[in-house]
Amino acid sequence: MATTARARARAEHDGANDRAALSASAEALLDALRRRLVSGHADGALGDGVDVDVLADRMVAALPAVKHEADALIGPFYDTPTLAAWRGVTRQALSKATAKRDLIGLKIGDGSLVYPSFQFGASGAPLPNLRQVLALIDPDRIDPWGSALWLNTVADEFGGTTAAQALRDGRDEQVLAAARRAAHAWAADA
Repeated sequence: MATTARARARAEHDGANDRAALSASAEALLDALRRRLVSGHADGALGDGVDVDVLADRMVAALPAVKHEADALIGPFYDTPTLAAWRGVTRQALSKATAKRDLIGLKIGDGSLVYPSFQFGASGAPLPNLRQVLALIDPDRIDPWGSALWLNTVADEFGGTTAAQALRDGRDEQVLAAARRAAHAWAADA
């Protein structure tokens, strides 16, 4: 109980001092988190004795933090260390998942990979059937940036949402059919 009271006092003190320094986006994130906590979404995770600093570190690790000029189209992005920490896996596991096309890793100017956040659900699970979709729209692995853009572009054929959201919603066959049509159209243009 003392840990919880101490954490609450520290949070109130830190909140009072830092609130003016937060951006509008950070304020919105805190408000959304507060609504979820108040509605009971975290009741099981916040028992007595929980180390709230460790929990806060894990929550912050889940935030995509790489800034890139493509943020508006397919970002925000995770870098490899941040994504590995959030998902609790090694860098090698991310490399293997990217090679198998279970994840989209995009090479940037310095040679490192970034991972578009749209490909992960709230739990960190990647998009279902991503490997099959990528095999259709970019079989030769020529344009991973174009693949990411295709997956994250709002389209009428997905009911005004994206292919990524359609996959998340379980509309795999619809996305696979659209990927086949896109691949045929691109092949005809080549």
